[in-house]
Amino acid sequence: MPMNYPAEVFDQVQLLFDLTGFNDHQLHCVLRFDSGLEAEVLRQAVIASIEAIPILGTCYVAEGRRPRWEGLGQPRFKDAFAVAQTEAKFEDFVTSRVEESAGPQVKVCLLDSDEPALALTMNHMACDAAGFKEYLYFLCEIYAGISADPGYRPAAMTGDRSMRRVLERFGMATKLKSLLSQSRENNRAGDYRFPLSEDEDVRPFILTRTLEQADVDSILAYCRAQGATLNDAVLTAYYRCLFRTLALASGAELRLPVMVDMRRFLGASDGSGTLANLSSTVITRLDCRSEEGFADSLARVKATMDEKKDADIGLNGFVKLDLIYRLLPNGAANRLLRSSLKNPLICMTNVSILDAARLSFGDLLPREAFMCGSIKHKPHFQLAMSSYAGTLTLSSNLYGNSVDKKRVSSFLDEVKRELLTECSLRQHDQAPAPAGARIAGSA
Repeated sequence: MPMNYPAEVFDQVQLLFDLTGFNDHQLHCVLRFDSGLEAEVLRQAVIASIEAIPILGTCYVAEGRRPRWEGLGQPRFKDAFAVAQTEAKFEDFVTSRVEESAGPQVKVCLLDSDEPALALTMNHMACDAAGFKEYLYFLCEIYAGISADPGYRPAAMTGDRSMRRVLERFGMATKLKSLLSQSRENNRAGDYRFPLSEDEDVRPFILTRTLEQADVDSILAYCRAQGATLNDAVLTAYYRCLFRTLALASGAELRLPVMVDMRRFLGASDGSGTLANLSSTVITRLDCRSEEGFADSLARVKATMDEKKDADIGLNGFVKLDLIYRLLPNGAANRLLRSSLKNPLICMTNVSILDAARLSFGDLLPREAFMCGSIKHKPHFQLAMSSYAGTLTLSSNLYGNSVDKKRVSSFLDEVKRELLTECSLRQHDQAPAPAGARIAGSA
């Protein structure tokens, strides 16, 4: 018999992001192969994954004192799998969304062509990017299991989806300190807007630029010499390109929210095992210095991030949301958040590293792979980064028109060029050939 599950706080917050015009609360992934997967095995694996992860086999019901997830029943699970015969149909799927009120909360599409590919879309209400990544690995395990034994079925992936398992790791004094010292770490930080059109005739698109392994290795070597991370370098390039795009005067401060995976505070045995939203936000700040070189900008970004990491990064948002939903009835808490949410106009997220060792469908390993987050509604703009097999993919997602697409495409070229020119040991500054702009694909 289908089961019902109460909606967690972040399930509801992700829906509010859509209702307040921030993003479409979906997660996306594209994998491209040299040879094709077996469609029937994949279909069975998708159904088995939904059977093993109860939250995926539900629809979202907002009525009542507390929103809930209602089980659909096994016959509906087959709706989560589709096959596309053309690249155009496949790319339409890549930017499509899961309807939370209908379910299932994940859907998978196989491109059946000479250049096979796989696309997955998951409702962000069900989990964050780290959870989505675990689902990918889980689906790979199931596919391999069924390939070897058609009767194979995985163990259930269940557990506590609440953010309170993170909060339980902190004492009251630490939580109170985060409320006082990190009070400006949430919501909009500044009013600078990425230059997008005001046209409301829009379609969703995902644009990517990929840096190959040799370039990434050079950037990593540069970062190690500076004591910095790849994330620091990308954030630095992003800041510097935004300074130019926004034509900021020297001394003007730009503030960019970045996402934080709060699983960092959980023990190894409690960091996975279920799908959940356990991500928070922290605000980074950097003032424009027009004559400053990349190395000096990187040093300032690194110092900012090191300071954040030493201050229980991201805890403030969890504490605030927990208090709101504890002190107010569920409906009142949602109304308060909906009226007070001031979503950031420009932000960045690191979707994380896709582990090639765990992303194998039996003997088939993707040639290319990237993940990205929700598609933004104008005037909001986001840069995302995702790594796979030594490569780095930069992406930006938007509901926009052809003018917006051209502007975003040019900006991604600039960020890629900034990284290659400033960090790479190779002479890319002589001819930094920009990559193409294929929707939903890798450059």
